[in-house]
Amino acid sequence: MKLKIVIPLLVLMLLSLACNLSADKISQETDEPARVVVSEEPASQPDPAAPVEPAQPVDESGAAKSIDDVRPAVFQLFATGTYNDIEQGLVLNAEWGGSGFFIDPSGIGVTNNHVVAGAAILKAYVNGETTPRNVRVLGTSECADLAVVQVEGSDFAYLDWYEDEVKTGLDVYAAGFPLLDPEYNLTKGIISKVNADGQTSWSSMSYIYGHDAKINPGNSGGPLVTADGKVVGINYMTQATYDQQFAIPADQAIPIVNQLRERQNVASLGLDGIAIVFGPNSEYPGIWVNSVTTGSVADKAGIKPGDIIHEVEDILVATDGTMKDYCDILKSHDLEDELKVFVYRWKTDELLEGSLNGEKIALYGYAGLSGEAETWVEEEGTTTTTENEPFRTEEFDGNIDWWTWFTTNGDENQLDIYQDNGRIIFEMYDTNIWAYLTYDEYYYDDVFLQTLVENRGMNSNSISLVCRYDENLGWYEFNVGSDGLYDILRFDGSLSNGDYTLLANGGSTRIKTGKEYNEYAIQCAGDTLTLWINGYETNSVRDRTFKEGLIGISASSYSSTPIIVEFEYVDIIYPY
Repeated sequence: MKLKIVIPLLVLMLLSLACNLSADKISQETDEPARVVVSEEPASQPDPAAPVEPAQPVDESGAAKSIDDVRPAVFQLFATGTYNDIEQGLVLNAEWGGSGFFIDPSGIGVTNNHVVAGAAILKAYVNGETTPRNVRVLGTSECADLAVVQVEGSDFAYLDWYEDEVKTGLDVYAAGFPLLDPEYNLTKGIISKVNADGQTSWSSMSYIYGHDAKINPGNSGGPLVTADGKVVGINYMTQATYDQQFAIPADQAIPIVNQLRERQNVASLGLDGIAIVFGPNSEYPGIWVNSVTTGSVADKAGIKPGDIIHEVEDILVATDGTMKDYCDILKSHDLEDELKVFVYRWKTDELLEGSLNGEKIALYGYAGLSGEAETWVEEEGTTTTTENEPFRTEEFDGNIDWWTWFTTNGDENQLDIYQDNGRIIFEMYDTNIWAYLTYDEYYYDDVFLQTLVENRGMNSNSISLVCRYDENLGWYEFNVGSDGLYDILRFDGSLSNGDYTLLANGGSTRIKTGKEYNEYAIQCAGDTLTLWINGYETNSVRDRTFKEGLIGISASSYSSTPIIVEFEYVDIIYPY
């Protein structure tokens, strides 16, 4: 499940803590980049007076050939710098940690951009050494969340890339230094997804790998390797609640890394940012700037930590809660191209206009939000305006403002949708009305829905469960009729010009016709769409058209009225 930016700024404040966890908050779960902040007294602090020990020698070929050879090629990173955290504000001389790995015996290493961004000082501990080595950043890609670094020294053990096809079920190992622990850590799992959604609030990739080799904050930038020590991907994200881990695929990383090691930044302005929505009603999208690299494109344009990039080239960015639009613009231009930017500086309420690689941003006006901006970030007790967890049971007995209705057919004046006695009720007084109610608080990719429905009107209707709804693209719909028939449908296009495509249909004796209760369930997982009727799996089809969207419920009238359909609850569950 991917939480989209229909939620306000302050929820994302909390999610961004994964990059800046203090030692007493390490147990918090997150789906943000797994960077971990150093406490004032980190455990097992290396002895700074101890001499630097040479890296362990390797065989003539250099590259690891087994899982045991991986250890000396993986290093721990510690960074010191200043950033403007969306919750904490300006943090001076902060320290945080991550992992990296060598791809060349000369000390060329790979890690995540979010590990090195904003660092004034970078140090690496290599192969059990007790004194750190200096580290220089050669290049970064904020959109791919990759960085290439040069570690002081030479003759390092290193890793080769995995060149075979990556398939689901491939055995993999996550290597690194989670939770600031100086001891090398290795966990085992398999590749569980080869085409997971790569759009996040801090990076943008066409796809990523999902796996179940456990990682934690501090693993970011470390390698995901095979049993023979080849790099399948670079670990960068965990969804601890659902025990899901994610890595940047090697085949996407290789061409970017090759440019970065030549000191060519890729899709990068020299900042560490996160997509948010801000404003009293969460109406303004943008990229919150955590830190800016001195001398970078962003720095020369006058962008500062704590700014919010609202528009690039007159295009609103982060409207969907991800970096996709922002990164698509950067990928469509050379880094030297002049690009217009429109920036909101929330601390002063200033609106700033200027250009990247051009005229420095200058005062355009004031947003008129003075005083409110600080409240969004600092007011205790207002950590979120969302009301619910993403996976839960909706019992329709409280605030249902997140549910929105629409129709694709029929006279809306003959339709009434209302909440009564802990139920959502659809009443229709005309034929061929197709009415929908979508839950707009969260976007989901994989989801399991279950509902209990009572038919209290004429036996001439159908109900539906909906997944992956997007008002511009379409949705999947599982439609069950009171006549004992069902359809699995795909709606293609927008509400104004879309149409239904039949994916599967049939009949089931499990459907209770007449004025009866029926329990229906669906699962949208990957490209597989499955329908259950009263506890029995009824049909399953495959379709790759939609990857994520809202969930919803629906009721439709046929040839007789009135239609009265009551939904008692909707279970929203992570897929089994």
